[in-house]
Amino acid sequence: MIKKTLLSLVTVAFVLAAVLSIRAARMPSLQGPEQSAVRVPVDTMAVAERLAGAIRIPTISHERVEDTDTAAFLALHDYLARSYPLVHAQLTRETVSDLSLLYTWEGSDPSLEPIVLMGHQDVVPVIPGTEGDWSHAPFSGEIADGAVWGRGTLDDKINVVSVLESVEALLAGGFQPRRTIYLAFGHDEERGGTRGAKAIAELLASRGAEPYALVIDEGGGMTRGMMPGLDATVAIVGIAEKGYVNLELRVDGAGGHSSAPPKQTNIGVLADAIGELEEHPFPARLQGGSLAMVRHVAPEMPFAYRLVLGNLWLFQPLVTRIMTASQESAPMVRTTTAATIVEGGVKANVLPITARAVVNFRILPGETKESVLARVRDVIADDRVQVSIYGDDAVDPSSVSDPDGPAFRLLAHTLRQVTAGERVVVTPYLVTAGTDAKYYSGRSPGVLRFLAATLDGDAMSQIHGTNEHVPLSALATSVAFLQQLIRNSDEM
Repeated sequence: MIKKTLLSLVTVAFVLAAVLSIRAARMPSLQGPEQSAVRVPVDTMAVAERLAGAIRIPTISHERVEDTDTAAFLALHDYLARSYPLVHAQLTRETVSDLSLLYTWEGSDPSLEPIVLMGHQDVVPVIPGTEGDWSHAPFSGEIADGAVWGRGTLDDKINVVSVLESVEALLAGGFQPRRTIYLAFGHDEERGGTRGAKAIAELLASRGAEPYALVIDEGGGMTRGMMPGLDATVAIVGIAEKGYVNLELRVDGAGGHSSAPPKQTNIGVLADAIGELEEHPFPARLQGGSLAMVRHVAPEMPFAYRLVLGNLWLFQPLVTRIMTASQESAPMVRTTTAATIVEGGVKANVLPITARAVVNFRILPGETKESVLARVRDVIADDRVQVSIYGDDAVDPSSVSDPDGPAFRLLAHTLRQVTAGERVVVTPYLVTAGTDAKYYSGRSPGVLRFLAATLDGDAMSQIHGTNEHVPLSALATSVAFLQQLIRNSDEM
């Protein structure tokens, strides 16, 4: 009996191993056919000079709207008009909410759905006292060491300039699109985009412009070495983005002298509540954009990786646990919790009457700001802690664009044309931060987030950080990609 049982177990193990191996070996690539190279001429240094000029204009989004330097934004508008004369002569330019820009390039065939090319003019401030840590002054726009340096080079004046460079070049060549093309450049993305991108989207909707065949904004890019076992440039294209909500935790109670404290102070109650949230994170789920990413990269990886990633029917819980163990990948599979503001007390020997905290949540698709609020209250489970939504910029996760749809296929096809000869793996993914593209959720089946630029390995630390810069080669690829994308969109 024991021998028969062991034999049965060995047989089952052998069959299972065979099934797993066959499935891994037969995984079809989702990368599509190779493309012939398309050479798009780009005067890289001229583009770099124009980007540098835009960087020198400090269009900063401060925390308070009333601190906005309107003159800086108007100076940027004038600079763009001088730098791109054909765009401003042949396209219609409108100012929305005083500082955002909307350009309309009328297509020859009004029956075709239009496309929207996005970017944002504003940048975050440089943290006071860190200016000396920069290799090149943050608003110098210096061109050095094969790159353009300064705040906004990556986030996000590269997109604004790349779009305008592409359209200017196409106009110079006499190109006329069949589809109407909108260029939408908000001015307050770093404050949530409520007065800029949101207002533009609503204005276009009121004119009956939607649905759109394609919407492209920031949010993805190209890099190497980001995925273990994948020796290729990986182009990550955001097909969805997480939502976000800030919740205020507030504890009110008696104050008094610190020499006679209660068993637990208001600050102690608040600390316990924050601790409960950190000890009980949201459940992890491999789904949507994150699941699509795994399925797109797995066939391009060595056999050992395909053995696991190609058999998610068995290994998905394992893959999910591995992703949650990493600070970089955990946000792709769960709603994140981050206490960002804590306040309470004004003097060392006085018990505070009120203690409060603000906790930021980035919401995974499938959840909502209301479901996050409900779960937080359940986890804290303490009537002494009042939990409410803080601020008016909470937003639910976006819809998920189809990675097999025409918009994604157009982007991938175009990218392979301008990078022919280089191994590039194109994959969808979930954007874990926020972009202005969220305001087009539901207005197009093809809302994508991507910058066609191969960036340094530490590019993410530069965004909102120190030494932000963009390589000249990345700038050239971005412009070439957008030119070719506009041409290809006529056949979409």
